Amino acid sequence: MITPEPLNKFRVAVPSEYEVNLLDALTSVGVVHLESTMEARSVLPPMLVDVLEGKISPQTLDVNEALDVARKVLRPDDILLKQIEEKVEYYKQLLKLRKIVDRLYEVGVSPEDIGKEKLGLVTDLIIVTDENLHDAISSFLSIGAIVRRGRISEYEHALLLIYKRDLKEKVEELKKTYSRPLELPSWFYDKPEIVLKRINEEEYEIREELHHLLVEVANVLRDAFEFEKASRLEVIGNAYRALKELRKSKEALADILYTYASLQLAYKECKENGKVLPRLKVAKEYCELVQSVLEEKVFTKERIEKLARLPPFSRDYQSISNSIVLLNKYVGSLSILKEALTKGTSDFCINNKIVVSYGDESLKELCETETLRLYGAAEVQKGSVGWGYGCILSIPETLEETFPEVLRSKYNALVFVTRCDKTDLESLLQELSKKKQAVKNSLIARILKTTLIYFKVDLRKVAEVLGDDEFLNLVELHEKAFEHVQPKPLPTEDRFTFLRNLLTSIDSVVEDIKHAQEEINNILELPSEVILSKLATQKMLLRDILQKIGEYLSYETVLEAMHRAQPLLSEIRVFRTRRITYVEGYIPVRYQESLRRELSSRVPRLLYLKFDEVKRSEKAPSYIENKGLKKYLYRLTSMRGTPSYWEIDPTIIFTGLFTIMYGMMFGDVGQGLLLMIFGLFMLKTKYPLLGISREGAGTLGALATLAGISSMIFGAMYGFMFFLKPLATPILSPIHGVYEIIAVALWFGVLQLLLAMVLNVVNLLHFGDTLGAIFSGMGGMGILFYSSGVAIAYKLALNNFNFSALASPDVTLLLSLVVLSLIVVLSFGIYETITSHHKEKLMHALSEVIEMIIAFPANSLSFIRLAAFAMAHEAFSILAENMALMVGGLASYLVANFLVLGIEALAVGIQALRLTYYEFSTKFFKGEGIEFKPIGYLSQAVSE
Repeated sequence: MITPEPLNKFRVAVPSEYEVNLLDALTSVGVVHLESTMEARSVLPPMLVDVLEGKISPQTLDVNEALDVARKVLRPDDILLKQIEEKVEYYKQLLKLRKIVDRLYEVGVSPEDIGKEKLGLVTDLIIVTDENLHDAISSFLSIGAIVRRGRISEYEHALLLIYKRDLKEKVEELKKTYSRPLELPSWFYDKPEIVLKRINEEEYEIREELHHLLVEVANVLRDAFEFEKASRLEVIGNAYRALKELRKSKEALADILYTYASLQLAYKECKENGKVLPRLKVAKEYCELVQSVLEEKVFTKERIEKLARLPPFSRDYQSISNSIVLLNKYVGSLSILKEALTKGTSDFCINNKIVVSYGDESLKELCETETLRLYGAAEVQKGSVGWGYGCILSIPETLEETFPEVLRSKYNALVFVTRCDKTDLESLLQELSKKKQAVKNSLIARILKTTLIYFKVDLRKVAEVLGDDEFLNLVELHEKAFEHVQPKPLPTEDRFTFLRNLLTSIDSVVEDIKHAQEEINNILELPSEVILSKLATQKMLLRDILQKIGEYLSYETVLEAMHRAQPLLSEIRVFRTRRITYVEGYIPVRYQESLRRELSSRVPRLLYLKFDEVKRSEKAPSYIENKGLKKYLYRLTSMRGTPSYWEIDPTIIFTGLFTIMYGMMFGDVGQGLLLMIFGLFMLKTKYPLLGISREGAGTLGALATLAGISSMIFGAMYGFMFFLKPLATPILSPIHGVYEIIAVALWFGVLQLLLAMVLNVVNLLHFGDTLGAIFSGMGGMGILFYSSGVAIAYKLALNNFNFSALASPDVTLLLSLVVLSLIVVLSFGIYETITSHHKEKLMHALSEVIEMIIAFPANSLSFIRLAAFAMAHEAFSILAENMALMVGGLASYLVANFLVLGIEALAVGIQALRLTYYEFSTKFFKGEGIEFKPIGYLSQAVSE
């Protein structure tokens, strides 16, 4: 189609309670362009507006700004304000606790040690202000306490105190003098990671509560009209954003599937003793790594460090190296315990308790010195085993808690305590064996997962190796849920209620995904005999989650369209309580009845519906349906602008002229064939060459294909094929027929410029400017001036540029037409200035006259470059022939062809584009149209 598709303008009005039904009807048609009919305004502070519209989530909420906004819009005694202030105060307390935990971690102290006594030392924590900081530190240091400080707010510091038990009374006295009240929650006294996790949970909960409170504040402040309007917007927006967030769970679910596959592979690998991985074509070094774990070979520190240099493990290196060290410790503990059991228990049961420990070589310092006697411990078994050092000791029952803790903290040892009884020791041996196997399975699974993800191993291939059809079904469900979703319309029930229920269902699925992640990670730590049963349970949960995601994401397309369209709907109040939602926009004429039908079937009550033809004075959007090859070629037009509704779409004309001019300048059968092959490759693969987009790659491929065909045609005319000239008699030789090729180029330029002015006449007639089409410098008068000028130049050329030919009667007539056309253009400008009272019209006429006198001849001569590049191309063949005498024929022709393909092919494209855009399109194409932006995609029902 030469011009944009005909449109009709429509207006629709419905009762506001059917707004969602209206949106559903509009999005079901899809090819609808909506116009904004009124400017959105709100009396609410911007932050509350953003909260209502979902632009601010609990995670992005600025807590301090929320408090400031609440204090500005609420009374001091308002219960909502008091609740917000309480939440913000608790949030600030959590921030202080986070800083305290971070500072404790830096100095190597755990929150669970606060207030406790260990080995005669007490650990305590107080809060002091800036005013008391230096006095407090000096006072505590003077009595012999160790002090560490950290800032926790603008004016407060946390002081960590470590002191001997006999200093407790003095410390308590100083605390009364300097310490501020500090109420630590009961959950604070735990391991750092647990405390930080609890702080994160509490912070998120506070943010959610503040977010809900702000929504409530906004709802209180709005009147009923604004409330209902924003509520509908909120439900649609929240449902759409929830689906977008749900789509982001694709990676999390893929991670779960990889973990599942890794656990299955680890189990199978252990069972088949390392015969599975090679079938997945995993690199040999990773297979050897898994084999080493299976065979429980000792990993030296050097080999562990080598892992960090392997690309898959660089991110998760610490976790995997810790697991390897732990496996080494279990293997060493088992070895030394088995050796000890070869003795009789009566030989070493000096005390009631037995400690089995295994760590690095530093443990040797304890086990081979007199230090053991200080603790009342006795040696049972010791020695270097594998990676580190093992030590079994008999200790008094009174040291059952403190002594193992010393081994763990000071010597980083793996420690187990049991009664000195043969049965208990054998039970411990069995327990260690199970734990070792669990660690081994977990380690192999981690290695496999990291490797599979890094090398992007296809999960379908993994399922095939596992022989697990159910897992293959999960992989297919995952692909279907996220990549092959079939869009569906909203159900015909109450759509507003459906969207609310959809939000709740999505939240439930998100929670299920989090639960599945936690469960699958927990399975990593389980013994091998229970792994398969746990995985079977997870399989059922995953199947249910993926089926629900596939169903929910099928509404994403329609909700996206509704989300885009909803802000363009307007609402008016009739009398006091009656509210009406109305919208106006444009639709292609051929889909008008489809819209009428969808509105009638989906909206229970239509108050108003009218379709009108687009008036000539109206600036309507341009609906240009680009299918097939044209969707790539339209980029030639869009780079210059969007055709207006009344303007010709020049895509086909641009493409045709570009292709012809390219072939004329780059005529060669062989190189044209290569160019066409390159274009077909780019068109098919959309390869992002030199970083261009896939859409740009498609456009490049389409143009290169057509340019290659044109080059082959002109190459046949010129007798060129890779400069070898296989054609006996060329129709036209650029370098031997210089005048002929220049004449062809000039006449082509003349025809092209005349075509441009004819197209401008057509455009002006479409716009309803009949006078402009006849009397403007780019219209009828321009055509008269240019064609007369060309005829005069042709007469001069025939007479060898003898200017006496200008005196002939026929040339005199042509000169009169040239002068007349200039006078008419200027007179028309004066007429428009008088009738429209716009002086710009006269200036425009003057600029047209100047362009006719200067630009028209310059534009015509510009087309000589077509001949120049054609001659330059043939000159390369002469270069190749001359070089052949020096470097040989093959090398000469290869160099010449590579130079031409690498440099001239690009230069010719630039020149063809320049002639198309500057000399041609500026005569008729403004490109100031409005792009037709459909709110959705054409549904199958409507297209049928």
